[in-house]
This record gives sequence, C-alpha cells and structure tokens, in this order.
Amino acid sequence: MHNIENSTVPKRLAKPIGGWLWVIMLMMIASALSMIIGIVTTTSELFSDDWSQYFQATDELLKVRVNIYGYLIISNIVGLVLLVWCLIVFFKKKHNFPAVFLGVLGYFILMEVLRVYFLDYYMGLTGQDTNYIESGLLKTGIVAILAGLYLNKGKRPNQTFVN
Repeated sequence: MHNIENSTVPKRLAKPIGGWLWVIMLMMIASALSMIIGIVTTTSELFSDDWSQYFQATDELLKVRVNIYGYLIISNIVGLVLLVWCLIVFFKKKHNFPAVFLGVLGYFILMEVLRVYFLDYYMGLTGQDTNYIESGLLKTGIVAILAGLYLNKGKRPNQTFVN
C-alpha cells in the first residue's frame, strides 16, 4: 500500500512577473496615483465650496453639488483600497489575481456609470450642455475585455499566478 502521508504533490514554481503583466502592474499603479490626485482635488473643491451652508441651505444645487463631491470622494477611496488589495494579490502571485483584477475593473465601470449619471443630473439642473461630460467608461470597458481575455487565456498569467 502506498503511504499517502509521505507523498507530496510538487508545487509549481511561479514564473517572474514579465511580459504584458508589467503593463497591467504599471496601469494599476498609475490608476492608484490618479485616484489619490482625484481624492485630493475633489476634497479641496469640496472645502472651497460653500459646504458649511449645506444643512441650512435651501439651494438645491448646493446640496446636489456637495452630494456629488461626497460620492466622488467615497468611491475613489473605496477604489483606491481595492486597487491596493489588487496590487498585494498581484505581487504575492496569488492564483485568484485574475478574478480580483476583473472584479476591481467591474467596480470601476459601475463607479463611472454612476459618476456620469450624477454629473448629467447636475448639469441638467443648471442648464449646461451634457455633451461635454468626459467618460472613461469606454476605456475601462476595453481594458476589462482585453485584460480578461489575457489573464484567463494567456500562458504567462497561468504560469505566474500559482500561489
């Protein structure tokens, strides 16, 4: 009888990070830095606005504007935390990195849809032209599709994320 306790399945050795994985890593780091800048900028705009009048104001535009600032700050902080977690999983070469990364991209798509909706609502209240709302939805969607295909079908990711 073969002794099961003494037999071990050899662990696959992970390949070093390379190839297109460098692009994904740089994209995550750049996105994190961009989110930090967004948080700082939005927070400074919130504090320079008349937010102290928020609870006494009857001005609907002020309340909507402050709520949009709050949404942007909170969603960017949550996104930054998710990106840091994703980077940790990436550098530890965990096998679940592709799923984590695609989940984070899904969060960013949802965050962008809500951002465009809120800005469209605010611009509708002020009578501004809503054609000038900048949206990163298409860019994020393309990145999600390409990264999803590469991370799930590529040889390099399967050989790198084995832990």
